Amino acid sequence: MSDQAVMGGPMGQPPPTTDQPAGQGGLSSADQAMDKATEAAAATKQKATEATDAAKDKAGQLADQAGTKVDAGLDKAAGGLDKAADMLRGKGEQAGDPGGALPSAATKAAEKLDAASGYLKDKDSEQLIADLEALVRRKPVESLLVALGAGFLVSKAFK
Repeated sequence: MSDQAVMGGPMGQPPPTTDQPAGQGGLSSADQAMDKATEAAAATKQKATEATDAAKDKAGQLADQAGTKVDAGLDKAAGGLDKAADMLRGKGEQAGDPGGALPSAATKAAEKLDAASGYLKDKDSEQLIADLEALVRRKPVESLLVALGAGFLVSKAFK
C-alpha cells in the first residue's frame, strides 16, 4: 500500500466523500427537507401571530362595546334610583304627620337612594368593579350573604 492511500490522497488531504449528491448545490435531501420544514414553520408562526393579533383586536373592541353598554346601564340605573327617591319623598309627604316616623323613614331612604344614584353617576364600570372587589375582600362573609339574598330575590321575581 502506498503512502498516498494511507494518508487519504495527495499531500495528506482527506479522501473525497460521496455523501452529497452532485448537482444540488451541495445540500443533501435531508438538508433540503429541513430547510422546507423550517420555512413552513416560520410561515405557520407568522399566520398564528397574525390570527392572535386579530383576535386581540376583536376582543378589545368587544370589551370597549361591553364597557359602553355597562356604563349606559349604570346611568339608567342611577336615573331609576333618582325616580324612586322622588317617589319615596312624595309618599312620605302624603303620609301625614310631617314629624312622624313614616315620613322620617321615607326621607332617610330617599337620601340613601340619592347617595347611591350619585355614586353610580360618578363612577364608570371599571371603578365599580374595583370597588366591589375591594369590598368583597374586606367583608367576604357579608358579601356572600348579600349575594345569596339577591339571588333568592331574583329567583322569586322570575317565577
